[in-house]
Order: sequence, then C-alpha cells, then structure tokens
Amino acid sequence: MSDIASMVASSTQMSQQNVQEQAQIAVMKQSRDMAQQNAMQLLESVTETAVATTGANPSEQVGATIDVRA
Repeated sequence: MSDIASMVASSTQMSQQNVQEQAQIAVMKQSRDMAQQNAMQLLESVTETAVATTGANPSEQVGATIDVRA
C-alpha cells in the first residue's frame, strides 16, 4: 500500500508542478505581449512627433542643428 500511496503522491506533485509551470508561462506571455504593445505605442508616438516637428521629409532637417550641450 505504501508504494501506491507514494506513486499517487508523486503523480499529484508532478501535476501541481505542471499547473504552476503553465501559469508562469501564461503570465510571461502576457507580460511579453504588454511590453510589445507598449513598445509599438512608443514607436508610433516618436514617429508622429518626428513627422510633426520636421515635416514630411526628415532628411531636410538632417545636419541643420547641432546639440552643443555636454
């Protein structure tokens, strides 16, 4: 009987570990997706700002100003 009980306990423990791993993976995927969305929003805002401040052709402004602050 002790062998069966230890097998059941091992099986239960492995099952619980599997559930925990799946939950951790789901949280990591959700975190990755949120970071990706935030990065896209940041890139879009930078692009919109660059177009608004430099006009439609940013190459016209390249080299026009020099930042002399150190």
